[in-house]
Amino acid sequence: MKHWDRQEIEAMAAMRRDGKALTAIAKAWGVSRMVVAGIARRNPDLFPVRERKTEAEKAAAIEAERKAKAARLLAKRKKKPAPTTAIDAPIRRQVPIEAYDTQHMQLPGSPTVPFIDCGEFRCRLVLTPGGERLGPDAPCCGRPVAEGAAYCPEHQKLMYRPYERRTPAW
Repeated sequence: MKHWDRQEIEAMAAMRRDGKALTAIAKAWGVSRMVVAGIARRNPDLFPVRERKTEAEKAAAIEAERKAKAARLLAKRKKKPAPTTAIDAPIRRQVPIEAYDTQHMQLPGSPTVPFIDCGEFRCRLVLTPGGERLGPDAPCCGRPVAEGAAYCPEHQKLMYRPYERRTPAW
């Protein structure tokens, strides 16, 4: 345990009055923060107690920092120049959603059901020849499904491959 003489303690107190944190003082003196905290506790006349901020002051400081950060980000952001004429504006067209050819997946002997009529417990595999537009009247399998599944057991096997343990190539 080191004995601190009065001059060292006063130098630490001066650093604290200048607004330095206990960690910065400890780093300057080569000791831990708790050593400086102990010295400050034993010498309250030299180390004045800092006033704590109220909740309103803390909230105001946080809000000011948030606004400053937003202002910095807005200043950095580059804005795209607006198109000057209608010719410069990009032309967007709506692309229809087209289906894959899934007609071969229809199970023999099961009638199709419109997609809009497939409830929560019906197979929702759309059965269409390729290139058709999809919509609420698209034909679906409509067979009963297990709870939590989107497809009937037969289509589940077609849509999801089971996990196969494979040996490494080396």
